[in-house]
Amino acid sequence: MEARPRREGQELGALAFVRRWFGAAPRTDPAPAQTASEIKNSPDFLKKQQRLAALAREFGYDADKVTLSPQTKTFDYLGQSFTSEGQSFSDGRIEIYFDPQMSDARLGCCLAHELQHMRYFAVRDAYRAEPADGPLHRRFAKYAPEALAAQRGVSNYSNEHWDTWKGDARPKLFSMELEEGESEPINETIAEVAKALYNWGPDVRINPLWRELHDAINEEYAALRGG
Repeated sequence: MEARPRREGQELGALAFVRRWFGAAPRTDPAPAQTASEIKNSPDFLKKQQRLAALAREFGYDADKVTLSPQTKTFDYLGQSFTSEGQSFSDGRIEIYFDPQMSDARLGCCLAHELQHMRYFAVRDAYRAEPADGPLHRRFAKYAPEALAAQRGVSNYSNEHWDTWKGDARPKLFSMELEEGESEPINETIAEVAKALYNWGPDVRINPLWRELHDAINEEYAALRGG
């Protein structure tokens, strides 16, 4: 999941993107809120919906499973209120939450991030279903908790998940991170690698261990899907 801050009137912490100052501009009445139906029928929504479907096809994903939602989804994190930009579900669905300020480039980055979550979940399920000496366990044995924790994340967003980990031990690859430590350092870091690769291309400078793990997960995902 990706998020943008919603709290106004103060500067947020490391996840903040925009500082807002009040009192300098004259007060104006807010525009009437649009209904979900009005948003879905607006030209900007329809244009972004078409672009999202095209991006899904470019990624080789079923466009029918990727939807643009007119709803706003908020959640609390680090004691602050945030609005989600996208969410992936266990049944393969992905929702991107409409924001009229989101560029096509940002839309693609958000989809790349959420699609990587789907690949991670698929490989995680296969890993957890096999015996301890299974082929996935053997391939991923080198990515020990100590090795991953020493690298931390690849972006501010992923580092926040490392900073807020509350588990008794370091996060372990393919564990149920959210249940164990109330954050997802490994899952979110790999998703941020996917976003960086989409945004900057294959020559982007990125931590080699995380890049290697990202590629290994995607190879296994492709194998699980029959190529």
